[in-house]
Amino acid sequence: MNNSLSRLVPRLREPAPALQLLASVIIVFLLGFGADILLQRAIELFVAGIVEQDTLFYSAVRQQDVFAQNILALIKQLSFLALGVGYVVTLVFLFIPFYRRPRSTTVFQSGSKQLLKATLLTLRGIATVTFIFLVVTAIYELFLRIVGNQPPFFLLAALVTASMYVFILAYCLFAYAKELRGMYREQ
Repeated sequence: MNNSLSRLVPRLREPAPALQLLASVIIVFLLGFGADILLQRAIELFVAGIVEQDTLFYSAVRQQDVFAQNILALIKQLSFLALGVGYVVTLVFLFIPFYRRPRSTTVFQSGSKQLLKATLLTLRGIATVTFIFLVVTAIYELFLRIVGNQPPFFLLAALVTASMYVFILAYCLFAYAKELRGMYREQ
């Protein structure tokens, strides 16, 4: 009787290494995309606060604000595009060896522990960098309220913060892809 019950209930087994790799890449890039949205939105609100303070000023300051908003929108679009392209390129370069030799199982023989460690380190890095940049943006907002209205400096600070974050996030994701590529390199 016990044998008949054990045959009906499927046993949980470890997912295939290719599936683990795919899930890991998806999780890391989703967190990167979400963190990018969060920080870009915080900087967008920061710039909107500057624009709100500048409503009483002359038209040159308002033109400067509109120009900063346009640059911020461009940075946001480029970061989303870079994340999407990075995700596709990472998947292509990681899975080329798998599809080149469909019967080869040695390509994905790297341990699950190494993959989990690399993924968790990358997730921690992305979360830390995002938190640091959110704190920097909050400090800029506080300085804006204390110092008063200094639009050129704070607009420049917001745009530099947004672009620096995009580059650092790209570096984190590139380092992750490089680590995975090293783990799953053909021997």
